[in-house]
Amino acid sequence: MKKILRLDNKGFVLVETIIVAVFVIGICTFLFANFMPLIADYERISYYDTLEAKYKAHEIRKMLLREIAMDPSKEDVLKGSAGYIRYQNYIDSSSGEAITKNELCKFLNSPNYCDTLLGKNYLDVKEIIITSFKLSTLKSAANNNRNFDRGLREYIDYLPKYNNYSSTYNDYYRLIVEYNNGEYSNIEVHYENE
Repeated sequence: MKKILRLDNKGFVLVETIIVAVFVIGICTFLFANFMPLIADYERISYYDTLEAKYKAHEIRKMLLREIAMDPSKEDVLKGSAGYIRYQNYIDSSSGEAITKNELCKFLNSPNYCDTLLGKNYLDVKEIIITSFKLSTLKSAANNNRNFDRGLREYIDYLPKYNNYSSTYNDYYRLIVEYNNGEYSNIEVHYENE
């Protein structure tokens, strides 16, 4: 009789171990399935609006506002007929040496300063987009136009539309900057005519 009880007891421990193992595996599977997308999102957005990228965008904004203050006709660099303007990099080899420059600098009174500031040794800018403060137009353009690379489209999609702001923000612009290291940032730009 004692042998039968001992065998049943060992079977009970085995069944209990299997039940606990299935429960632990189920919990681990649940945690893995729910936290992996969060970790992937965190890794993706860890390059969005970092402190360093925000400071770089602020420097570009200061340069633009300084240029406009010196020559108010330069305010046109902020206004695009499509609701946004993209200033991308290009290679200039007119001096015999291939140098990466940004299209924005061609429109400013201090193009050499702009080229230096946006260049590889300083801010290392890949592309600048200047758009209206509210991003509805840019968001639809980025989703419908394959000329935006995937990372930039994802960043623009990540940003809010800012549509709930009052009409006083209609004179504001938004500066969206993509850097060569894969970071992105945005900052508002407002210039008041005096």
